[in-house]
Amino acid sequence: MASAWTIEQIGFNRSELGKFETVFALGNGHLGIRGVLDDGRSVYKIGTFINGFYDTEPIVYGEKAYGYATHHQRMINVTNGVGIDLWVGDEPFDLCTGTIHELRRSLDLSTGCLTAHYDWTGPSGCRMVLDTSRVVPMTRHAAVAMQWRLTLPERGATVTLLSGLQAPAQLETAGDDPRIGAVPAKSPLTAPKIECTNERLVLGHTIRSTRFRLVAACSHALNTEARAARTHERSGGSPCHRFTIEAHAGQSIVLEKYVVYEHTRDLRRVKVGALAKRALAGAASVGFDGLASEQREYLRGFWEVGDVRIDGAAGVQEAVRFNLYHVLQAAGHDGRTNIGAKGLTGEGYEGHYFWDTEIYALPIFTYLLPEVARGLVQYRHSILPHARARASELHHRGALFPWRTINGEEASAYYPAGTAQYHINADITYAARRYALATGDTDSLYGMVAEIALETARFWVSLGSHVTGRGFCINAVTGPDEYTALVNNNVYTNLMAADNLRFAVELARSMPLVAPKRWASLRLAMELRDDEVSAWERAAAEMVIPYDERTGLYPQDDSFFSKAVWDFENTHRSMYPLLLHFHPLTIYRYQVLKQPDLVLALFLQSNHFTPQEKRRNFLYYDKLTTGDSSLAACVQSIVAAEVGEIELAESYFHKTVRMDLDDISGNVKEGVHTANMAGTWLSVVYGFVGFRDTRGSLSFWPRLPSTWTRIEFALRVRGGIVRVDVEREQTTYLWQGPGYQRVRHCGRDFELEPGIPIPTPNRILTDDSAHERM
Repeated sequence: MASAWTIEQIGFNRSELGKFETVFALGNGHLGIRGVLDDGRSVYKIGTFINGFYDTEPIVYGEKAYGYATHHQRMINVTNGVGIDLWVGDEPFDLCTGTIHELRRSLDLSTGCLTAHYDWTGPSGCRMVLDTSRVVPMTRHAAVAMQWRLTLPERGATVTLLSGLQAPAQLETAGDDPRIGAVPAKSPLTAPKIECTNERLVLGHTIRSTRFRLVAACSHALNTEARAARTHERSGGSPCHRFTIEAHAGQSIVLEKYVVYEHTRDLRRVKVGALAKRALAGAASVGFDGLASEQREYLRGFWEVGDVRIDGAAGVQEAVRFNLYHVLQAAGHDGRTNIGAKGLTGEGYEGHYFWDTEIYALPIFTYLLPEVARGLVQYRHSILPHARARASELHHRGALFPWRTINGEEASAYYPAGTAQYHINADITYAARRYALATGDTDSLYGMVAEIALETARFWVSLGSHVTGRGFCINAVTGPDEYTALVNNNVYTNLMAADNLRFAVELARSMPLVAPKRWASLRLAMELRDDEVSAWERAAAEMVIPYDERTGLYPQDDSFFSKAVWDFENTHRSMYPLLLHFHPLTIYRYQVLKQPDLVLALFLQSNHFTPQEKRRNFLYYDKLTTGDSSLAACVQSIVAAEVGEIELAESYFHKTVRMDLDDISGNVKEGVHTANMAGTWLSVVYGFVGFRDTRGSLSFWPRLPSTWTRIEFALRVRGGIVRVDVEREQTTYLWQGPGYQRVRHCGRDFELEPGIPIPTPNRILTDDSAHERM
């Protein structure tokens, strides 16, 4: 029986191959391996992906206009190193034939090890038992390690193992689903270069368009008392080792395989082949058990702070850990890569980075692994030159970050729901500021974070206009809701832009006093004038925020309430998601939402709204939201909890937490929904625990669902750890860090002393007390 630390697959069901290949995917932020079965035949999609390793080709438009994105970028499927073909006698190990007596796979979230047990009899009657283990260590960015243990329990036979490096398979086309993305008509890779000896195998490719070079190398260690022979050979473009073993009944055959991947994306002149060989020798010298131990120790450290423990909710605990584990696997750690919408589990969305990172995933790393969060902010800073060039191309000052990208250039061919989502500038600034203030990283605050904030502030003033009788307007934009495009004064965008501008003004006023040398250098590099800062201050003060006095509702944008409400009653459930069944123009004409737009503003810009406004607006927009986006449910859960709709919040939470494990959207075979997985943590911590960090001030207002009895979690804050233990009647706080830590609980402030637990009674949130949360 599975524990709350394991995810299991029992039995063989061909219809679920794609799902479990995604669920059991392993990665370390640099390298991702889909969780294919070990028979090597019954697969949906074999996939090995390297974060930021991509192909590019020109976008072909039927009709093109000035400023359109020019090139596709596509994370490609690279060399398959996990495949091992097995024959018992003349029969291949193939789960689609013979008899499966037992098949059990398990992902241990505490150790990061994927194990499998196969008890199978081939068509001729020879039975075999195979146990396999696989790890992708977080401690070694380039490596994957496998261990196979095979026995023939009833009678002996000649066992053949063919293991090597397979040239990347051409993936199938995307069809009509834009979420999967386009694939090339031919392989993006040049002919391989191969090195094949009994000691190791090496396979190198170059991407035709980008000229990035990839080298995969592998070696094997065989341990058996049976008579065995090893040879090396080439099959097409794939080098391999062939092991021929004369196995007697009951004899154990153990094969360990080590594979490493190195590439030249960032260092073009590096001798990548030599680098791969050194990495391979290092991994092999540690051995499988050593690499598994490294992974176990890394995860022990992560879960010591990162674990979220929930009592009283069936099916939730293992799902929360599973989602956190996948988010951890998805994040680039090197400052040059980010988090793809599908992580490193599939080619959906072509491996592009979106705003998903900043709004959904970055908070987790800010409070659990700040060094990773810093790297994600550093990636955005590294692409500022591209962002400046893009703003200039669109005749604006400052910087415009790309809507979807890998290399920093805009790759979205559909500008109404791509480039027009200018809010990504404010999202990045918002998340970068939160990181710097929550961690106390003043080096980043007065360095890369300040540069991002000032360049995006410069952009907002260039984009918007002061309109007589109205104020500062930002027109022809698309907010987070992709079913409402090219509108004027989107409330979310304008509120986030104003916040961006105010933060930039604060930095411009404070840095000359606290970091004068850095300010002088930054001001000189940006050619920043005093009148620009004044313009930012004025734009923020005069920002137009549409509001309907009659209803007490905020229209999502200037024109939103002039549209009819979508006919939900007569839209059959088979017609969702709407984007696959209706032309965008049809959708744009109605009040209907893909993502919670205004509701997200209620969360991120909470101080702008009264408690009554939050509740009124949430209830209005909630019924307009289709759930067509995996980004929706967690935001709806958070705000539902804040406005007192706890049952509704729990309902949205269950959709969030089980989305991939239960394949709720029916497309997990293409990869996980990384932002939704991150939303699990947000829903618990920001939703049911009511956590807010306003400019570094921590506050909590817990509201547990009726079936929950306890939530325990921790946050890293400014060099220490706050441990939070929420029960129905009280919450206990423990500070593990230097000095004192101020905390607000249910509207009341107190200080935490290091090492002393402080139990504090919970309060029921009412309309009279709700303002204390802000």
